Amino acid sequence: MFKVRSALVLLGMLALASASYAVAPAFNELDKDHDGMLTKAETTSVKGLDFAKADTNKDGKLDRAEYEAAVG
Repeated sequence: MFKVRSALVLLGMLALASASYAVAPAFNELDKDHDGMLTKAETTSVKGLDFAKADTNKDGKLDRAEYEAAVG
């Protein structure tokens, strides 16, 4: 019984650890040219980001508020 319980605890810990990798990259990490805006090219690594939908003011760039609203 102890082995089963230990295995379940270990599996739970591994699931939580892997979930941390699903977090979207920080805005500053993506902003390669440090202009305070993200281009579509700078956000290609963000899984699940719909750039056109996130760009609410339709200027072709994402500011910090637009990015954070889009990725949660």
